[in-house]
Amino acid sequence: APLPQIVETESVGIVVAKGNILNGSQPAGQIAGESTSEFLRKARLNDKIKAVVLRVDSPGGSAFASEQIRQEVLALKAAGKPVVVSMGSLAASGGYWISASADYIYATPTTLTGSIGIFGMFATFEDALAHLGVNSDGIATSDWAGLSPARSLNPQVKQVIQRHIERGYHEFISLVAKKRNMTLEQVD
Repeated sequence: APLPQIVETESVGIVVAKGNILNGSQPAGQIAGESTSEFLRKARLNDKIKAVVLRVDSPGGSAFASEQIRQEVLALKAAGKPVVVSMGSLAASGGYWISASADYIYATPTTLTGSIGIFGMFATFEDALAHLGVNSDGIATSDWAGLSPARSLNPQVKQVIQRHIERGYHEFISLVAKKRNMTLEQVD
């Protein structure tokens, strides 16, 4: 006798976001801005998928990649497809960022979440290089032209980097405040 055929009419898409959040495309076991966004986009464009569960288990990572993924979550919602985040053991920093715009977020009492913040870093090695007898010098037309790991950061460049980080932090707490109906002060 012929086997009965299963006719798929409506489905819930499941996208797993497990690991560190990195830019570009990455293999399984990592979350990548382009790869994970592509999975979410496919779910949005598939008429059989009526809702999406985003399973998040991540300590965070790239702010750029996290925002790429969050934009796809917003596109799913705009397409009328509810997005539910299911948090695993960890949903911190970028893991929280990609979750924040979902329609619903489910976490267990043991889920480590939050870590709402942002940081930046520019390593310089001028002291170590000087110890080896290597020095760097030059003339530049702007403070940014002399930016090098072989030199200490110019104070004006430090201020620009600090302002950029503070702006990113403000965007993060603003997103959380808006999505969770809290004030900026409560989130901060």
